[in-house]
Amino acid sequence: MKNKELAALFKTIADSFSALSEIYSSAEEPPKAKLKKEKAPKTDDNAPAESPPTEEKSEEPVTYTDVEVRAALGEKAKVENKKYKPEVKALVEKYSTDKTFTGIPADKYTELMTELEGIGNG
Repeated sequence: MKNKELAALFKTIADSFSALSEIYSSAEEPPKAKLKKEKAPKTDDNAPAESPPTEEKSEEPVTYTDVEVRAALGEKAKVENKKYKPEVKALVEKYSTDKTFTGIPADKYTELMTELEGIGNG
Protein backbone atom coordinates (compact mmCIF):
# COMPACT_ATOMS: atom_id res chain seq x y z
CA MET A 1 0.00 0.00 0.00
CA LYS A 2 1.12 3.49 -0.69
CA ASN A 3 1.30 6.20 1.95
CA LYS A 4 -1.79 7.97 0.59
CA GLU A 5 -3.82 4.75 0.76
CA LEU A 6 -2.68 4.10 4.33
CA ALA A 7 -3.50 7.66 5.31
CA ALA A 8 -7.00 7.30 3.82
CA LEU A 9 -7.50 3.99 5.63
CA PHE A 10 -6.41 5.44 8.98
CA LYS A 11 -8.67 8.46 8.42
CA THR A 12 -11.64 6.14 7.85
CA ILE A 13 -10.83 4.18 11.01
CA ALA A 14 -10.46 7.38 13.04
CA ASP A 15 -13.79 8.70 11.74
CA SER A 16 -15.46 5.42 12.70
CA PHE A 17 -14.07 5.55 16.23
CA SER A 18 -15.12 9.17 16.55
CA ALA A 19 -18.68 8.31 15.51
CA LEU A 20 -18.81 5.41 17.97
CA SER A 21 -17.49 7.62 20.73
CA GLU A 22 -20.23 10.18 20.10
CA ILE A 23 -22.92 7.49 20.10
CA TYR A 24 -21.81 5.90 23.36
CA SER A 25 -21.11 9.14 25.19
CA SER A 26 -24.48 10.67 24.34
CA ALA A 27 -26.63 7.60 24.96
CA GLU A 28 -27.61 6.46 28.44
CA GLU A 29 -27.64 2.89 27.24
CA PRO A 30 -25.60 1.50 24.39
CA PRO A 31 -27.64 0.98 21.26
CA LYS A 32 -29.01 -2.51 20.92
CA ALA A 33 -28.76 -4.54 17.77
CA LYS A 34 -31.96 -4.58 15.82
CA LEU A 35 -33.64 -7.92 16.09
CA LYS A 36 -36.26 -9.33 13.80
CA LYS A 37 -39.62 -9.18 15.44
CA GLU A 38 -41.37 -12.49 15.64
CA LYS A 39 -45.04 -12.47 14.87
CA ALA A 40 -47.10 -13.22 17.91
CA PRO A 41 -49.47 -16.11 17.47
CA LYS A 42 -53.06 -15.08 17.01
CA THR A 43 -55.13 -15.47 20.13
CA ASP A 44 -58.79 -15.73 20.74
CA ASP A 45 -60.11 -12.42 22.07
CA ASN A 46 -62.43 -14.28 24.45
CA ALA A 47 -59.66 -16.37 25.97
CA PRO A 48 -58.35 -15.26 29.36
CA ALA A 49 -55.14 -13.32 29.13
CA GLU A 50 -52.05 -15.08 30.40
CA SER A 51 -50.15 -13.26 33.06
CA PRO A 52 -46.47 -12.66 32.37
CA PRO A 53 -44.15 -15.09 34.09
CA THR A 54 -43.04 -13.91 37.47
CA GLU A 55 -39.42 -13.98 38.45
CA GLU A 56 -38.60 -16.28 41.31
CA LYS A 57 -36.74 -14.60 44.09
CA SER A 58 -33.39 -16.19 44.62
CA GLU A 59 -32.35 -17.03 48.13
CA GLU A 60 -28.78 -15.89 47.49
CA PRO A 61 -27.67 -13.06 49.76
CA VAL A 62 -27.02 -9.72 48.12
CA THR A 63 -23.35 -8.83 47.94
CA TYR A 64 -21.94 -5.35 47.66
CA THR A 65 -18.66 -3.95 46.39
CA ASP A 66 -16.62 -1.40 48.27
CA VAL A 67 -17.55 1.18 45.62
CA GLU A 68 -21.28 0.56 46.12
CA VAL A 69 -21.02 0.74 49.90
CA ARG A 70 -18.90 3.88 49.84
CA ALA A 71 -21.36 5.55 47.45
CA ALA A 72 -24.37 4.58 49.56
CA LEU A 73 -22.73 5.89 52.72
CA GLY A 74 -21.86 9.16 50.98
CA GLU A 75 -25.37 9.62 49.62
CA LYS A 76 -26.99 8.95 53.00
CA ALA A 77 -24.59 11.34 54.74
CA LYS A 78 -25.51 14.14 52.31
CA VAL A 79 -29.29 13.71 52.54
CA GLU A 80 -31.29 16.67 53.83
CA ASN A 81 -28.35 18.99 54.43
CA LYS A 82 -26.20 16.26 56.05
CA LYS A 83 -28.91 15.34 58.54
CA TYR A 84 -27.77 11.71 58.87
CA LYS A 85 -24.01 12.28 58.79
CA PRO A 86 -23.51 11.47 62.52
CA GLU A 87 -25.45 8.20 62.17
CA VAL A 88 -23.45 7.24 59.06
CA LYS A 89 -20.19 8.03 60.83
CA ALA A 90 -21.23 5.92 63.83
CA LEU A 91 -22.14 3.06 61.50
CA VAL A 92 -18.71 3.17 59.83
CA GLU A 93 -17.02 3.21 63.23
CA LYS A 94 -19.16 0.27 64.38
CA TYR A 95 -18.09 -2.01 61.52
CA SER A 96 -14.55 -0.73 61.04
CA THR A 97 -11.43 -2.03 62.72
CA ASP A 98 -9.75 1.39 62.56
CA LYS A 99 -12.81 3.71 62.51
CA THR A 100 -12.41 4.40 58.76
CA PHE A 101 -14.12 2.97 55.71
CA THR A 102 -11.01 1.09 54.65
CA GLY A 103 -11.10 -0.79 57.95
CA ILE A 104 -14.48 -2.36 57.19
CA PRO A 105 -14.11 -6.02 56.17
CA ALA A 106 -15.89 -6.95 52.92
CA ASP A 107 -17.91 -9.66 54.65
CA LYS A 108 -19.63 -6.97 56.75
CA TYR A 109 -20.85 -4.90 53.77
CA THR A 110 -24.26 -6.63 53.65
CA GLU A 111 -24.92 -6.05 57.35
CA LEU A 112 -23.76 -2.44 57.07
CA MET A 113 -26.01 -1.79 54.07
CA THR A 114 -29.00 -3.29 55.89
CA GLU A 115 -28.45 -0.96 58.83
CA LEU A 116 -27.81 1.96 56.49
CA GLU A 117 -31.20 1.44 54.84
CA GLY A 118 -32.81 1.74 58.28
CA ILE A 119 -31.32 5.18 58.92
CA GLY A 120 -34.04 7.76 58.35
CA ASN A 121 -36.68 5.12 57.62
CA GLY A 122 -37.61 4.20 61.14
